[in-house]
Amino acid sequence: MKALLKHVETFEPKMVKVSGLLVKRVPNMADSLTDYVGFEIPNHFVVGYALDYNEYFRDLNHICVISKTGKMKYKV
Repeated sequence: MKALLKHVETFEPKMVKVSGLLVKRVPNMADSLTDYVGFEIPNHFVVGYALDYNEYFRDLNHICVISKTGKMKYKV
C-alpha cells in the first residue's frame, strides 16, 4: 500500500483516502494507512465472499475463519 500511495502522489492529487473492508487487529494498528474501515477482524486467516484458500471457499456468501482441520484438508 505504501508503494501504491507513493506512486499515486506523483500525480499530485488533491486528496487520497484509503478504505479497507476487512482490517486485521494487529499490534502496529497505529501505523495503519487505512482511513476508513468496514470491519475490524481478529488476526486469523479468513475465507469466503471471494477470499479463497487454495481455490476453495471463494463462493461462500459470508466470511469466516478457516479452522486448522480445514487448512489441513484443503492444503496443496
